[in-house]
This record gives sequence, structure tokens and C-alpha cells, in this order.
Amino acid sequence: MTAAKRLVVVQNRPTQFDVPLYARIHKEGEISLTVFYTDVDPSETVTLDREMGIAPRWDHLTGVRYCARYSGSAIRLWGQIVAIHPAHVIICGWYPRSHALLALVLRLSGIRIGVRSDNTLAHTALSGLRGRVKRTVMLRWLRVYHAWHPVGSLAQAYLATLSGQPRPVFLFRYSVPTDWFAEQAARFSLERSDLRKELGIRREDFVVLGVMKWSQREDPLTLVEAVLHAAQSIPEIKLILVGEGPLRGAIEGRIKSEAGRVIMPGYAKYSELPMYYALSDLFVHPAVSEPYGVSVQEAMSCGLPVIVSDKVGAAADLVEPGVNGDVFPVGDVARLADRLIRHAGLRGSAEMAAASRRKAADWSYSRTLEELRRCLAAVG
Repeated sequence: MTAAKRLVVVQNRPTQFDVPLYARIHKEGEISLTVFYTDVDPSETVTLDREMGIAPRWDHLTGVRYCARYSGSAIRLWGQIVAIHPAHVIICGWYPRSHALLALVLRLSGIRIGVRSDNTLAHTALSGLRGRVKRTVMLRWLRVYHAWHPVGSLAQAYLATLSGQPRPVFLFRYSVPTDWFAEQAARFSLERSDLRKELGIRREDFVVLGVMKWSQREDPLTLVEAVLHAAQSIPEIKLILVGEGPLRGAIEGRIKSEAGRVIMPGYAKYSELPMYYALSDLFVHPAVSEPYGVSVQEAMSCGLPVIVSDKVGAAADLVEPGVNGDVFPVGDVARLADRLIRHAGLRGSAEMAAASRRKAADWSYSRTLEELRRCLAAVG
């Protein structure tokens, strides 16, 4: 029997979408995976999200186990990795600085390394003196890695543009548990009418959903304004705004005179998200700056059409205007309202639901595993 090839992944912290993937890899046993976290105290049980001001509750991870370790300095981590004799090491980003130092010492040790990146050209300042310096530094720095692992096509374009020298590309997507979302949403759909009623939503209402941090970066106020604007044409429109953050007061102040139009259940546990997707007709992500946006794929896995701003990186890979959703210019309330009105006339479209599920499946854990297998096969 052929021994499983050893893969090491280094990243800052556990995430709600990567942990199930790592658990699946460990369970299948085809790849011997070790994950190192560089910015987590092993004794921590919760981690505060600075944008929301609360600790996220990823209760869907209960009972998930896989081979993960916590590390201190880059040199100590280098020693631990060398002892594993990995076929390949994927380092997620070059920040903190310890990740950059680790990349250098691993390369000098003759170990094959790749970088996982979600950077995009649209989210990177490359003009002026500072931009020229960044281009010069990145031109040299990206040559340290043997392979690139962009999370999507925009990140791949970033690496290709700034590198000046091509490297083998193996996508390491920001995937979500698509099957789990689909199954849970289908279960909640059986109670859709009753669950809507509990929230004060009628059967005939057109429900728009936003799941985001209530911060300037994710821009919930543009979505609120667009819904209020669209309500002049479609009185049955309602908004469910799931999340938490420093803009709560501003949102509450804006909707004070709009009784029942905007429903704010607050932060939802991960296991509750499929319920909100199942209750809704359309998902919107209006972020001002979002290199990717995994909530877009979550919604699509549940069969929802999606509208995103042109600053949401996932749009390039997941959203086909007119097929499974739409894109609007960031911050443009009138254009977003127009798209809400258009999709209100398309609600319940089986074609759009199928297109969203199909596109989400193309971005699944299975596809990421194919890329990791291809990467390890290239090592020889």
C-alpha cells in the first residue's frame, strides 16, 4: 500500500470553512495532513472578532477532529515541520512576519513551499511611489515559493501580475461545506411558512437577506437604504439583516420609522445560518472591500440567487449576471435598488436556484481536494 504523502498547512487561526475540509482530508487518509496555527493560544476557547466585537460561535464544528498543532516562533515551527518531512508546505499569506521568515528558512532547507493568497489587484494599492516599491518587493518575494495556491481567479491574477515569473498554480479555494448547507436549508424549507410567521414575515413577502459584519467595510447601510428605496415599488419587500457590529446604532436609527421592514435578529450561530437562507428569496453582499466573501457561496449552496458589489472578490468566480444573480457598483444605492426590484419579479426561479447550486458545487471541498492531489502528484 502506498504511503500517504505528507502535506503541511500553516495559517493564522482556524476558520469555519477550512476546519471541515481539514477534517475530511484527515478522515479519508489519502493525504497525511498536519495543520499549524501561528496566532492562537491552545488554551483559548473563543476568539474575539474585532469588527463585530463578539466571539463567533462555530457550533457546526462540534466533534470535529484532525491533526492540528499550535506553534510559537518561526524557527521553532521550522524545526517541527522539518521533522515531519513533508512533500509540500502551504503557507497562508506572508503576514504575520513569522510566515515570511518561515517561508525563507523552509526554502533554504530544500523543502517545497507554496503560498495561499486571497490578495487581489483591486484591493491592493499599486500606484505612486509606495506602489512601485511594493511591485519591486513582490517581484522578488514571490520567487521564494515553488507553487501558488490562490483562493480564486482574482488572487491568481494578482500573483501572475506581480511575480514576473510563472509558478505552478493549484487553487486552494475558500470553500464551504456545500452539502451540509444544502441539506440543512432543505430541512428548514419544510417549515418555511411557520418560521417566517415567527419573524413577522408573510408568505407573499419578498425577503432579501444580508449576513455580514455591521461595519463600514461590509457596508450594511447601503443594503438598508436600497431596500427602503425599492419598497416604493415593491411594498412587500422585507430585509433580514443577520450580524452584529459598531453600525448597529446607525442602522436602528435609520429604520426607526420603517416598522417591520427590516428584521435584525443579531448575530446567528453557524448552525442557524441555513435557516435564514431557507427563509429568504435573495442574498445580497454589499461590501466595500471584500477580497472573497464565503457567505456568497453559503447562500448559493442553499439555492439562493445572489447580488454582490463589484468589490466582492467572489463575484468573479461565482456570480453570473442574469444566470444566478447580479453585480452592482459598490455603494450605489439606486443601482442596487433597481436590481432588487428586478429580482423581485424573478423570485422562485427554479433556473436561478439550480444555477446557484451548480456553481457552488464547482467550488466545493471535492474540487479543492482534486487540486491538492494534483499538487502532491507534481512533487513526484
